[in-house]
Amino acid sequence: MDRRLEGKTAIVTGSSSGIGKATALRMAREGAAVCVVANRNADGGRATVGEIASGGGQAVFVQADVSAADGCRRIVAEAREELGPVDVLVNNAGITRRSSLEEMDDAFWYRVLDTNLTSAYRMTREAAPDLIARGGSVVNVSSVHAVATHAGYSAYAASKAGLCGLTRALALELGERGVRVNCVLPGTIDITRYPRPGKPQPDGDTWRPRASDIQPMKRCGTPDEVAAAICFLAGEEASFVNGAVWPVDGALLGILRDR
Repeated sequence: MDRRLEGKTAIVTGSSSGIGKATALRMAREGAAVCVVANRNADGGRATVGEIASGGGQAVFVQADVSAADGCRRIVAEAREELGPVDVLVNNAGITRRSSLEEMDDAFWYRVLDTNLTSAYRMTREAAPDLIARGGSVVNVSSVHAVATHAGYSAYAASKAGLCGLTRALALELGERGVRVNCVLPGTIDITRYPRPGKPQPDGDTWRPRASDIQPMKRCGTPDEVAAAICFLAGEEASFVNGAVWPVDGALLGILRDR
């Protein structure tokens, strides 16, 4: 694998499982020193660090709640102290919550928005001095729900659509100072290899999530496929890619938009 992130310091929020873990592992393989961030799944975060270390990479773990301003400040401060100035920020932390409009209260709404959207704004603000000084990059992890969603996901869809708008606005603002800001929109992703904590996990040798009948490629994507797109956008090969919103969905949005 190319060492295109050699000498870089990267922060990946929500990297104890799923897309975040796959991204942290790949960035380490590509040469980055990685700050692994998780809150509820500290054991998973430490396990990610262990896997990076066992592969010869450098990583630290920070347990913090990205939905809180002091948590974002501490993540960036500890990453800088332990690994050096921040070159790459991946805003991946997020929660998926479903509720009807009638049942949703303000606490539910703000929990989703603070975790999925406000955290990206705060993390970018805290890391901005380093990113500007070093010509760094930001990759936000949104979702196809930003474009086409389902009933009951109003808070989630709003947060993910907001990430796309934040990406475009910050690309304009920070692009003038040498920082690129881009975004990926994962579709249906099989996280069997990097499962989330606290949820029953099927036998990965005998079960795979079934792609919906409308999925053009007739399969789900993998966290590693999303991580590959994130790492490309973070690296110098994408040096003229700024403000992009990239679906990583096997063309699912092309079908959903026509429905």
